[in-house]
Amino acid sequence: MSRLTFEEAGAELDFEFFLDRESIPYKYGRGVSGMQFNIKTCPNPACQDNRWRTYMGEETGRGNCFVCGSGFNKLSFIHNHLGADKWRDTMTYISDLLKEQGWRPKREAVAVTFDGEVELPTSIALPTEDGANLVYLEQRGFTGEISKYFGFRYCEFGWWKFTNEDGQKQTQNFANRVIIPVYDLDGKLKTFQGRDVLGTSNRKYLFPMSLPGTGRYLLNGHNVLATDSVCMGEGAFDVAAIKAAFDEEQELRHVVPIGSFGKHLSYGSEEGDDQLGRFNQLKQRGLKNVTIMWDGEPAALTAALNAAKLLTGIGMVARIALLPAGKDPNEVTPDVARKAYYEAKVWTPALDVKWRLRNPYGRG
Repeated sequence: MSRLTFEEAGAELDFEFFLDRESIPYKYGRGVSGMQFNIKTCPNPACQDNRWRTYMGEETGRGNCFVCGSGFNKLSFIHNHLGADKWRDTMTYISDLLKEQGWRPKREAVAVTFDGEVELPTSIALPTEDGANLVYLEQRGFTGEISKYFGFRYCEFGWWKFTNEDGQKQTQNFANRVIIPVYDLDGKLKTFQGRDVLGTSNRKYLFPMSLPGTGRYLLNGHNVLATDSVCMGEGAFDVAAIKAAFDEEQELRHVVPIGSFGKHLSYGSEEGDDQLGRFNQLKQRGLKNVTIMWDGEPAALTAALNAAKLLTGIGMVARIALLPAGKDPNEVTPDVARKAYYEAKVWTPALDVKWRLRNPYGRG
C-alpha cells in the first residue's frame, strides 16, 4: 500500500466506512443529485459548524459546507478531520483504513460489469477425489467436508482471463491461492476471491479484475434455505470457522453461516443489488433472525450496531455476538464461538446508545 496514489485512494475508499469508523455523526439519504451523506460538522478547521449543513455525494465523492462555502473531496475531508500537518500522514492513515476496509486493486481500466459466465482459474476442487485436503486449510481447522461445503479450490498455477474496456485481452495470476467462489442467492457464480497460502504475497486476498465487487453479495447466502436464522461473519475463513463450530452442536446446525466481506452492509441500490437488498430477498424466503459475529474490537462493534439497525429496519431480529477482545471467529475455539452466539444481545435503540457511549471493547 506504500505506492497508493491519490486517485486510487479516492476511488477505493468507502466514505461511509470512514464515517462509521470515526463515529462521525451523519445521515444518509437522497439528494437532488443522488444518494448523499449529510454530515453534522464541517471539516474546515476555520468553520466547524455543527448544524448539519455539510454534504457529500456518494457517487461523486465531492461535497461542500453551506455555511462557510468550502468544498472538499473524500481525501481533503479526511485530511481536515485528522488535523494532519502533512499529506503523507493522511495517506498513511488512508492506507491503513483501506486495509481494514478490505482494499482490492483499483479496476480503473476494466469494465465494471460482466455479463458472461464466470470461469474460475484452473484449480483443483477440495477435497480431491482421493479425499486429500489442503494442509493450509487443515491447519486452520477446516476439514475436507468444510472445504467441499464452501466450494474451496486450490489454484497452483492458474490465471483469470478478462477483457478490459479497450477490448484488450489480459490475465491475472492466482497461483498458490485458495479460490473462494461467491454466488448470488440463486446459486449463480458471480465472482471469487483468491487467498494467498504461502504468506509471501503483499496481497493476502486477490480479487478478479472486471468482475463486480464482493461487497454487494452475501457469502454462502445461496445456502440460506429452509431456515429462519443465520450468523454473519466478515471474511470467508470467519464464516468457515462459524460453520465448523456450529456443526459440532446439533442445536445450531439449522443456523446458516454467511459473510458480509467486511464490517459494513452495502445498501442504497434502487434495484436492490446490494447486501441489504439480498437480506430483503431472504426475508421473503422465511429468514427472521440475523446474528452478527464480527471482530472483537471497538470499530467492529460500532459497525455491527449500524448493520443491526439497518436489518431491524427491514423487519429482521438482529443480534450482536461479542467475541473476546482482539479475536475473530477463526481465532477462537469452537466452544467460544458457540458461547458468543448463545449470549448475543438483541439490538434495540437502548442497547445501541449504551454500547456507543461505553463500548465493551474500550475506545477505538
